[in-house]
Amino acid sequence: MKTKKTIILIFLTLVISVSYLSAQENSKISKSDFRIDIKETGFDEAWDDLKTAEDLYSNGLGSFPDALNFYLRAAKYNPDCALLNYKIGVCYLASDKYNNAVDYLKKAYNKDEHVTGDIRLIMGKAYHVNLDFDNAIDNYKAYYAQFNESNIDEIAVNVDKLIKECKYGKELINNPVRVIINNLGERVNSKFDDYNSVLHPNQNQLYFTSRRETEKKTNRDVDYKYFENIFVSEQAGELWRLPVLVDNKLDSKNNESVLAIAYNGSQIYVYNGEENGGEILVSELKNGGWKSPEKLPGKISSKYKETTMSVSKDGKEIYFVSDREGSIGELDIYHSFLDEKNRWTEPVNLGNTINTPFNEEGVFIHPGGTKLYFSSEGHNSMGGYDVFVSEKNSDGNWDAPVNIGYPINTPYDDVFFKMDENEKQALYSSVRENGFGGFDIYKVIFLGEEKELKMSFKEEKLAWNFKPDYNLFYIKPTEQKIDTTLFLVGIVSDSKTSNPVIAKIEIIDMEQSKVIATGLSDSLGNYKIRIPKQKDYGVEVTAKDYLFYVKMLYLKEKQVVDSKIQSNFQLDKVEVGSKVILNNIFFETNKATLKSESYAELERVLQLLIQNPTVRLEISGHTDNIGGFRANQQLSESRAKSVVEYLIGRGIEKSRLEYKGYSFNQPVADNNTEAGRAQNRRVEFKVLSK
Repeated sequence: MKTKKTIILIFLTLVISVSYLSAQENSKISKSDFRIDIKETGFDEAWDDLKTAEDLYSNGLGSFPDALNFYLRAAKYNPDCALLNYKIGVCYLASDKYNNAVDYLKKAYNKDEHVTGDIRLIMGKAYHVNLDFDNAIDNYKAYYAQFNESNIDEIAVNVDKLIKECKYGKELINNPVRVIINNLGERVNSKFDDYNSVLHPNQNQLYFTSRRETEKKTNRDVDYKYFENIFVSEQAGELWRLPVLVDNKLDSKNNESVLAIAYNGSQIYVYNGEENGGEILVSELKNGGWKSPEKLPGKISSKYKETTMSVSKDGKEIYFVSDREGSIGELDIYHSFLDEKNRWTEPVNLGNTINTPFNEEGVFIHPGGTKLYFSSEGHNSMGGYDVFVSEKNSDGNWDAPVNIGYPINTPYDDVFFKMDENEKQALYSSVRENGFGGFDIYKVIFLGEEKELKMSFKEEKLAWNFKPDYNLFYIKPTEQKIDTTLFLVGIVSDSKTSNPVIAKIEIIDMEQSKVIATGLSDSLGNYKIRIPKQKDYGVEVTAKDYLFYVKMLYLKEKQVVDSKIQSNFQLDKVEVGSKVILNNIFFETNKATLKSESYAELERVLQLLIQNPTVRLEISGHTDNIGGFRANQQLSESRAKSVVEYLIGRGIEKSRLEYKGYSFNQPVADNNTEAGRAQNRRVEFKVLSK
């Protein structure tokens, strides 16, 4: 293993938001605390799992995922061991499954309030990263209260900062920015940390840093994670090809990370963790390949560590991060010019408008030259590193940085943000729920200000209840005499077996919003209904033991044969697992309050339950992917609950209904389009039993 001299770009120089985990109390779980009963079977196997977990846990963050697996196996024997639950919670908190941490830490605390000296701090952080800011603050204050006057000052500063982050977080999530955040997918990201992506100017190559295992570097560093390596992925249509290690000239035995590529594509800047404790190097493109990296000419290289950097579009300015003497915090952002001899001038600290007593990282100068993006633990961060942007004013100075907002920023680390030239999309790295593991690379799509959604009818086997004002678009037709010789005819059948179904068919005049004709299919499934004229109608078909069926009938263009228009209907049986989307369930904006326009749709669900008295349903809520997963999860669940409460209020037994929120995990359309997102914002039901 390398010594601590080797510097890792992310996990040592960034002091990430879970860095306090490296100092958490590592009390060993004793055999007497873990054993339930001397006569209890299964102890020996569970104890072996626990010992393996303890050894892995002591290695550091890189072994936490493996330790967690063994801890969970041991917990099957004794799920009530306080210290075991504490360590499971810590392992979850250090992963992208941090939403699981709270339950285990609460259980540990409830079993033993003094399980560790930092239990309230760790519980506070678990609530913090899960956006439960009030509970986080309560736990931070409780942690602070346990110290005496002799050592209170440093603790007070740290706790005060955490509490401020929670308050900033509450403000930020109440005013979310309208963005779509898409994971680049498993072709790029892995179960290990992947970060600091750099898109080549040709837009077809994506360079990034990863701590995944490779054939060349199987050793682990001081945090017990694999060494950093640079990978590159080629674009193939809409997808990225599986990444490969970069040219051997850029590879080394140490940690290296890609930092930037010149806009002319002729230079690539990399970070080397062994050089002077961490240094920026540059490689020139020659004969289609990269030369061995060298130090930057001029004043940038030093005995201090330089981590990330960004070069201006014309290649004459560089912004970089360093802990050199004179820094306001440990890591600050510096600026240097290229002089007439093509050497970098003495770097200048950007000052306390940009830099804080805390760490800054991941600097990026926008191609336009007037916006500086960077991550900071200071300013009004909601936790860990947040992304900020500062604009250059008319005097050539940088204005006060602005937090780029939630859900781009989270209470975890959000770093290496790179905005495209049109300011419509960006790439950055974050630890988010439902990722592939650790840091993943994400694309951010900026939607701009919200526009009113234009609604349209679609021929779908779903529900509808929207009455447009046709006077806005059409000249009101003159009254016509009803043609009583026109009939709608067809067959109602089972969608799987094609067997005939006896059903009720109702024809709905949309302009009048009322049923204007009703018919029944016979034992052969045939029906015949007189309709006033050839126009578009709505139709609702219901039958015992079948899901309700509602669609638009577009009859204007249909061929009339012997005064008849043919339209067949196929019904789905009520079967376990059957789903129906309820498109016309409407809520108040960003709330779970049902609007009255929803009642007609809910009446159909009510009648289905009444006609099938043994059926049990799951009502589920779904959202688009604008906003954070956690906030959307809460909203989708609350909306599903509102539907269930309505049906219970109408007399349906509570035991026949369940509700669940799926956030944006089950899209039915493309979330990259407004129309697709509208379809994904929905409520649906699934048959659980019948």
